[in-house]
Amino acid sequence: MDRIKIIIGFWGKLDHKEIDFIFKLIPRKQVLFVGAVVNDLIGVSEIPPCQSGKCDKDACRQKKENEARKSWYRYLGENCKRSHSKYTIHKEEGCSSADLMRETHYADLMIINQETYRGQVGNEDGELVPFRNLLASSGCPVLVIPANTMDIEQVVMTFDGTSRAMHGIKQFSYLLSELGQNLPVTVLTTYCEEGPSAMEEKLFIEYLKQHFQNLALHKLSHDTEHTIYSAVGLNSNTLMVVNNPSPENLTVLGNLLNSEDSIVPFKLYTQTQQG
Repeated sequence: MDRIKIIIGFWGKLDHKEIDFIFKLIPRKQVLFVGAVVNDLIGVSEIPPCQSGKCDKDACRQKKENEARKSWYRYLGENCKRSHSKYTIHKEEGCSSADLMRETHYADLMIINQETYRGQVGNEDGELVPFRNLLASSGCPVLVIPANTMDIEQVVMTFDGTSRAMHGIKQFSYLLSELGQNLPVTVLTTYCEEGPSAMEEKLFIEYLKQHFQNLALHKLSHDTEHTIYSAVGLNSNTLMVVNNPSPENLTVLGNLLNSEDSIVPFKLYTQTQQG
C-alpha cells in the first residue's frame, strides 16, 4: 500500500507544523500528495490586513492570503522532495469545499485540521451548515488533526458488529498499518443486545491479532460509556478511528468528537458507505 494518493485540505493559519506531522505520520515513498486550500469556509480564523489604515483592507487581506498559500505550497513541495514523494496543486487559487469533496472520490485518504472540521459552509439553500456534515459524502477516509498536539500515543476504534464497521477497520489497517503495529490499539465494541455470533467474534479477534500487536477490547454501552475516559485513558494524543454508524448510537462519542475542549483527539473517519 505504498502507492497511495492523499489530499491535504486545509484553511485557517496554514501552519507548517501540520505538514511536518503528516510527513512524520506517513513516511512512505511513492505517495502522491494533493495540496488544497479551501476558500469558502466561514467561522475560521482570517489573516488580518495591515494595521496602517492606508491600504484597501480586502485587497491587502487577499494579497496576504495568496502569499500564505504560496508559502504553504512551497513547504509542501520541499517536504515531498525530501521524502521522495510526488505532489500536485490542482487549483493554485484554492478550491471550494464542494470541489474538495468531489476529489475525495479519487483519493485514498484526506487530511484536514481541526479548524477546517469546525468551520461552516453555505448549502444550496443559502443556509450555513457545519463542514463536518460533508464528511458523510466523502469518497475516502478523513483524518482530522487537532490544533494543540502533534503526537499519537494510542489508537481507539469503534466496532458495532456490522460489516461496514469491519470495512472501516480494514481501511485503517491498510492506510496506517505502522500505527496499528507500533501503538496500543483498543477496540470499543458498541453493540448491545444483538452482536455477532461467538464464531464471528472469534474470527474478528483473529483478524485483529494479525494486524495489531498490542490489542485490547472494551465493551461500551449506554450504561458504561463514561468508562471511555477512565478505562481506556482517552486523551488528546489518541487517534479515534470512527467506523460509522457507531457514534450515532452512543452520545458520549458524539460529544467527544465535536467537543471544543482540550481533550479532542485525532479522528479518522473511515469511509463505510456501500453502494
